[in-house]
Amino acid sequence: MLFSARVQALALLVQQVAAKYDATVCDQKSYTSSDDLTFNPNAWNPDGKGFQCISVQDSPPTFDATWSWVEEPQTVHSYPHVKLTAPALPAPLSNISALILTAQWSMGPGKTPLPVLSLNESGLADVGATANVAFDIFADRNPAKSEDATTAETEIMIWVGKVGSAQPLGYDPDSNCILNQTVGHVKFVLYHGKNHRETDVFTWLATSSEPSFAAEISPLLQYLWRNGLISPASYIGVVEFGTEAFHSLENVTFSASNFHMDLLIGPAPALVVDLLPDACSFAESAGHRSVYDSCLSRMSIIGTVAAVLYFL
Repeated sequence: MLFSARVQALALLVQQVAAKYDATVCDQKSYTSSDDLTFNPNAWNPDGKGFQCISVQDSPPTFDATWSWVEEPQTVHSYPHVKLTAPALPAPLSNISALILTAQWSMGPGKTPLPVLSLNESGLADVGATANVAFDIFADRNPAKSEDATTAETEIMIWVGKVGSAQPLGYDPDSNCILNQTVGHVKFVLYHGKNHRETDVFTWLATSSEPSFAAEISPLLQYLWRNGLISPASYIGVVEFGTEAFHSLENVTFSASNFHMDLLIGPAPALVVDLLPDACSFAESAGHRSVYDSCLSRMSIIGTVAAVLYFL
C-alpha cells in the first residue's frame, strides 16, 4: 500500500512539472536536448521504495532532480546528471593543456527547486539527506572504452558539495595519507578506492561546498598521471555533472544550471606536483607505480598554475 501511494505521488509530481519543463524522465531513461546535452536520472541502484526523476529545460540548459531513497543510507542509489560535451573527446591526459569546469547548483528538501546557489543544510539534515555534488570523469588507455562509464578502467570524481555523512570511496579518518591540492580558491583532498565493478576511483573532495564552481582543474589530473596513479596514455572520454544520491526519508531536490566544459588540447603545462608521501599506498593499490620519482621535486602546484588558471 505504501509503495502504491509513493508511485501515485510520483505520477502526480510528473504531471505537475510537465508544463514547466521540456522533458521529465525517471529511473534509467534519458533525454537529449536540442543542443545535444544528455540528461539522465541514472537510478542505477534503486532500493525498491524510493524514486528518482529529472526534469529538463532546454534553453537555457537547466535541470532539477527530485529523489528519495529510504534504505541502505550509506549506498549510492542514483546519479542524476548532465553529460557535458567537447569536440576533442576522447583526449589523452598528457595532451590536455587546460580543462575548465563550470556549474552552479542548489539543494534542499521537498520537490520545489531552491533559488540557484542555495544549500539548505538544516532542512536536508531534518530529512536525513546524504548526497554529494560532483563532476564525474572516466578514463581508459583504450579511447573507445573511455567513452563508456561501465567499461572505463578509471573514474575521477571532483566533489564540489557534500551533504550529511556522504564520504568518498577509500575515506579513512585515521589515515596518515593526506594529499591536498588547490585550484582557484578551492582546496581539495584526494581519496582512492574501488567501486562494485573494481574500477579505480580517485576522488578529489573539496573542503567546503561550492554552489558556484568555475576552475581550471587540469592540475588535479596532472597530480594523478605525473605520480603514476593513472597512465599518462589514458584518455578521458566522459565528463558529467550531477549529484550522487545516497539517502533521504523524504523528497530532496537538486538543481543545476550554467554547467559547461572547456577542453583545450595541446602540450600539458610542465607543472611541478607533490610526490606521494611515504605513508600513502595509492600507487600500489591502484596497480601502478610512479615513473617520475627521479625528476619531480616535492613542491606544491604553484607559480606555473597561474599561467593556465582562469575562471569563466
